[in-house]
Amino acid sequence: MRLSDENLRGRTIIAADGQVVGEITALFFESDAWRVESLQAKLGKDIADQIGADRSMFHAGTLEIPVRMIQSVSDTVLLSVSAHGLREVLPMDARAKAEGAAH
Repeated sequence: MRLSDENLRGRTIIAADGQVVGEITALFFESDAWRVESLQAKLGKDIADQIGADRSMFHAGTLEIPVRMIQSVSDTVLLSVSAHGLREVLPMDARAKAEGAAH
């Protein structure tokens, strides 16, 4: 299947546990091989709070999700990890804050 970035932007992202994570806002390519490396997700408020992603009242939380976490792409993007598993790809400072809040 051949997809353009325009066709993918705005598609819903669903975690392996069935939770809606957010939607695709951008794709990132590895320039040497011209391969998609990751996608940027605009996170829903509840998921951003659940995993500890930075967000504010005026800016949605975002997260870069590597392609290794994607199980399939159709009308939606299905991840191979649960919403909680996305903490693994949070920036280090946000990850430390999220882990501290969990204790």
